[in-house]
Amino acid sequence: MRRLAVAPVFSLGFRPFFLAGAGFAAIAVAIWALWLYGRLPGAQPVGGMLAWHRHEMPFGFASAIIAGFLLTAVPNWTGRPGLKGWPLIGLVQVWLLARLAWLLP
Repeated sequence: MRRLAVAPVFSLGFRPFFLAGAGFAAIAVAIWALWLYGRLPGAQPVGGMLAWHRHEMPFGFASAIIAGFLLTAVPNWTGRPGLKGWPLIGLVQVWLLARLAWLLP
């Protein structure tokens, strides 16, 4: 049986998380600016946009950067192979689902 290939971005632990953290930061700044200047109509997350901002900066942005660092540093510290491929994709998906969960009522 042939194994499915994964994108090179999932070959090292820091790559998807640093990329996701940078992308999330850009999107979060845009959302925050739109809300701040009254250009974001519609439903607000539970607790309002200030609560969203307070939550997503440490748990969204910072957690992605810390995960990227730890997924790179821990294999260097322990000498064991790092997370890559499908397990890494699963971990990134969990992070992404947590970022999108605030959209649910």
